[in-house]
Amino acid sequence: MKKLLGSIVALLTMFAFIPGVWAEWKSITDPVQIFEEGYIQVVGTSEEGQSRYKAMRAATVVAQRDLLEIMEGLRLSGETTVRDGMLQSDDIRTSISGFLRGAVKCGEKYHNDGQYAEVCLKLYIRGKGGLYDVILPLIKEKKIQRVVPTLPTDYYKPKLIPKVVGAEVMEEVVQRKVPETGGKPVTVTETVTETVSVVKEVPPVPAVIFDGLIVDVRDFKFRPALVNTVVTDGEKVVFDPSKILSAILVERGCGGFTTDPGKAKALLQSWGSTKPLIIKGVGVVKMTNAKVSPDDAAAIYLSDQKSNLLAQAKVVFLLK
Repeated sequence: MKKLLGSIVALLTMFAFIPGVWAEWKSITDPVQIFEEGYIQVVGTSEEGQSRYKAMRAATVVAQRDLLEIMEGLRLSGETTVRDGMLQSDDIRTSISGFLRGAVKCGEKYHNDGQYAEVCLKLYIRGKGGLYDVILPLIKEKKIQRVVPTLPTDYYKPKLIPKVVGAEVMEEVVQRKVPETGGKPVTVTETVTETVSVVKEVPPVPAVIFDGLIVDVRDFKFRPALVNTVVTDGEKVVFDPSKILSAILVERGCGGFTTDPGKAKALLQSWGSTKPLIIKGVGVVKMTNAKVSPDDAAAIYLSDQKSNLLAQAKVVFLLK
């Protein structure tokens, strides 16, 4: 009997997670949650007193409307929302419209008692067919405003420091006249040898090489967006989508987001990072650009030269 009951419970649990079979769905609509989980999820509910077909159709329309509203409210970059981007660019509007049609049904149920329906729809932000996959060409073609700096000098690079790397022997042949015995001057040829230090301009070498980055912006009003960047003094860009490999950008976006330091480290660890650099942000520019000090910017730059952490988007923003 106990074995039979156990089998029934296991079967019911399995059906609860099959798409199209009703379960207690959880809406994912808060921007921080959306970027942390990697998808938007809504539940549309129809009016009561309808047939199954009409109720299902009405609930689907409500869910689609809610998805569009949430999608349009997401930040694109800086102070620009997806809605603003769609109004400014035909390319963005076309891409987003096509993306919304790819919503996945994650469950549905018709309630016979009240004759109404619930329909769960989900839109993935990351992964194949997700939003980053859709807007990747726009990022690469620089069609999303203020995403990629226009000049190479807009990117941060630490100043070089002088370093003595060796010594070099300098020789010079000189001639001089000396008096000979009897008072008549003669010309004498001499070789003068001098040792000088050879100084070259080289970048500073970090004491520790880090393979991941956590930017703590809990003290500021930082907002997750489809495009987040890290900048330093003079608005120099330390990290932005142009530094990320295309395949990685589709899978991870511009990095991860969480409100928990432990989760930030765990997320980086799942991406192969064993020694993350933890940096305290010094400010926020246009709500989506985390600002770091010049010293921290140098640490990021130099570690990236060794571990390639930026190209792999091994970056997590720690939010309040």
